[in-house]
Amino acid sequence: MNRLLGKVMLITEAHSRIGSTTAKSAAEEGAIIVCTGKQLDKLSPLISAVTQTGGIISAYQHDVSSRVSWKNVISDVIASYGKIDILVNTAGISSPKMSLELSLDDCKKIQGIDINSFVYGLNEVIPSMIKNGGGSIINVSTVEGLVDLPTSSPYAAVQDVIRSLSLDVAFEYANHNIRVNSICPGIIDTPIIETTFPKIRPDYKKSIQFPYLGKPEDIVNGIIYLSCDESSFVTGAKLVIDGDRITN
Repeated sequence: MNRLLGKVMLITEAHSRIGSTTAKSAAEEGAIIVCTGKQLDKLSPLISAVTQTGGIISAYQHDVSSRVSWKNVISDVIASYGKIDILVNTAGISSPKMSLELSLDDCKKIQGIDINSFVYGLNEVIPSMIKNGGGSIINVSTVEGLVDLPTSSPYAAVQDVIRSLSLDVAFEYANHNIRVNSICPGIIDTPIIETTFPKIRPDYKKSIQFPYLGKPEDIVNGIIYLSCDESSFVTGAKLVIDGDRITN
């Protein structure tokens, strides 16, 4: 407990299963939680859950694909708390289409939410982390950027770009004590997966021997580790949490 005492953690798209679980766990560890999302009403249950357990949490409307929105959110958070110690980027979308099936609008949407949002976040939060003497930036990626995903190659390609950017930034700002790491989850138990898993289980078992799906808590344990001082010498890493998917 208290591994994140007094640290300010900003979580994008915090209403997601991984985002909300991260917020609750980090609050239990003493972090001050700043959750963002495009629709504030989706964050209400999370705010109630954290405050009921004595945690400190605030919410901001945030379009991650907008540089102006990033600038406004970071400015407001700094004005309220004086710093941002941890940025957890859980925002992202994928597409079931193959590369040649993507329209220009598809490409713009994927780039805006997956790539541009990551770059905008870096541009806005790093200067404040430098002033604060360091920080931790964690991007929730996917194991499918590390192994073949033949039905969604554009998504894997986007994740390759984000991981490359993460490595570059990790190197460039290591001397400022800013760490940049990626979490690479496998298939995680979510409401959609709960209903579809019986159908996909035969294909799932071809590549994974684990008898169960990963849980959000499995991913969040990695996020908490990369957020706290226990990982103070870890940067540029790709932390794979996927059972045994990547071994196949």
